[in-house]
Amino acid sequence: MLRASGRFVRPFLPFRRAGLLILFAAAMCLAGGARALSFPLPAGGDNLVGRIQYAMIREGETLMDIARRFDVGFNELVAANPGVDPWLPAVGTRVVVPTRFILPPRPWRGIVINLVEMRLYYFPEPGPGEPGEVVTYPVGIGREGWSTPLGEFSVVEKIEHPSWTAPASIVAEMAAEGMTARRVIPPGPDNPLGDYALMLSEPGYLLHGTNRPFSIGMRVSHGCIRLYPEDIEVLFARVPRNTPVRIENEPYKIGREGGVLFLEAHAPLSEEKNEQGVNLTSVVSQLVHVSERRLADRDWDRIIAVANRHSGVPEPIVAQCPQPEFGKGWLLQLGAFKDEARAERLAKRLRASVSSASVRACGSDGLCRVRVGPFRDCLALFVTAQLIRDEFGVEGFIVAAPQDTAINEVSRQGRPGH
Repeated sequence: MLRASGRFVRPFLPFRRAGLLILFAAAMCLAGGARALSFPLPAGGDNLVGRIQYAMIREGETLMDIARRFDVGFNELVAANPGVDPWLPAVGTRVVVPTRFILPPRPWRGIVINLVEMRLYYFPEPGPGEPGEVVTYPVGIGREGWSTPLGEFSVVEKIEHPSWTAPASIVAEMAAEGMTARRVIPPGPDNPLGDYALMLSEPGYLLHGTNRPFSIGMRVSHGCIRLYPEDIEVLFARVPRNTPVRIENEPYKIGREGGVLFLEAHAPLSEEKNEQGVNLTSVVSQLVHVSERRLADRDWDRIIAVANRHSGVPEPIVAQCPQPEFGKGWLLQLGAFKDEARAERLAKRLRASVSSASVRACGSDGLCRVRVGPFRDCLALFVTAQLIRDEFGVEGFIVAAPQDTAINEVSRQGRPGH
């Protein structure tokens, strides 16, 4: 937990140690080829899970390879890395992997799919005494003209090794393009449904695997929801019949973690953009309801910039901090060591991203403190704290800057793509 010391007693910006351990383990599993991003449900009114990860481009890799390796969709990876060529990225390029999410609106039960996000969230029913959990997967959705339906449905049937019968609409489409459709494709490598399918209560629509895994995170289907083969296998085993399924389309999600509000913005689906342009009405409406203070002009400037960036990554937009004791701002303390050399080693690591990281003089208690700042702006403090947590796994707490501290601008290297 990022917390305040001294006279600052209320909790601030929760960086939960248990959550970090779980996420660190998940990251290690991902590096080894394991699947599924699974997180404990956040407590209280918070609704953020996960953390940003990073990958280095290897020889011969594209963003499509990175997407498969980290179990994210192609389009969401491209959106998070606007300066990276998705097909010919330079070897050694550092890529943002967008594995931090604002959860969909409550109720958190069953399956929730946000079409514009191209992501599925599964909230399994916890057993007696067990904590709540969310598992999330990237999906492919219906292309323009074959849109996936919105609404509330349920899983009515589970089919292992399904055969695929081409509907009349697809047969007609292929005939118009001079192709002949196979009316029935049996189970096997040519089957577009893959090895598993969950049939929805909406006739003709499925959650299923695919024999074209590169299509995950894109708009390529005829309305069904497709998942990576390894993801649908796990989901199929866990999801019981009659599980509720909610399909929504929300480009802008507002999140909260501690005293900070976040905005996660996705580019609207193409047909909606053509019809109405970029509409920020829902952003304004959500913020008016959740913000604990009146938003200033500079708050709205940042909100609009994040909304128009469409990075798909939760970005902090409004923060609420305790009043600094001396009016000199805050310092972010990241460690205290009896060995000054150890303190300096940590500061040296941090300076790669935060140039103001320094070792303060060892105090009368014999401890050498590693601190970043001072910060005049509460939001800048939070952004820096989050950057350090994501990149280095180091938690901190805030302290009031001493009365004789000069306020300087904090130089901070931004994340790639932001």
